Amino acid sequence: METLLVFLLVQLSMSSGRPYDPAPGIWHDKSEARNLDCSRVSQQRAHELHPGEIPAPLARMANQESEALICTRRIMRNGERPERDEVILASLRESVGEIAEVASALGQGELNWHVDAFYPQPEVAAKISVAARTELAEQGRRVSDKVPILAAGDIAVLGRMAPKDAYPLACKRYFAQRALGENDAFLGIMLIDERETQLHAGLCLNGEWRWLR
Repeated sequence: METLLVFLLVQLSMSSGRPYDPAPGIWHDKSEARNLDCSRVSQQRAHELHPGEIPAPLARMANQESEALICTRRIMRNGERPERDEVILASLRESVGEIAEVASALGQGELNWHVDAFYPQPEVAAKISVAARTELAEQGRRVSDKVPILAAGDIAVLGRMAPKDAYPLACKRYFAQRALGENDAFLGIMLIDERETQLHAGLCLNGEWRWLR
């Protein structure tokens, strides 16, 4: 399991010193910093995602801006991953942000959003899923940490099909088996060809699959 690090970065002059920041410096060298994947969110959003680690913003500090830095330590150190994985992860925030923006625009209304990533390396798939959930949550979407599951027979059939046919059929089966309902949206992000460095994505709504990229 990766270690989740949540740092509160308060944008105030503090008599007790600067808040903790994992950037390179006296306490952390460049190699350690390079092995953290981090994203900034508001303190309120960080509190919603990690209530036990980040407190809610104080009412008396409502006019002061504060952020949290959410970091995960890489399971494999910088340079140890396959080159394809490094390329995907280097542009992950940008590519997943674009996908989430398009998906959010198509899935209007009070929906429960489910996200899953289909990628050869489980640790990279987990990073993709977390990034997409975070992006949707920052857009004000209600995001679930659960993913729809199909029966073993369906999975066996889908595994023999080409991706362009398998994902739309899986969407229909999710809806038919009530793994997803009318108030659910499923965002799937995947690598279709293992030789690619381009993530693809699709949105499943009411049993209908739509490719986003």
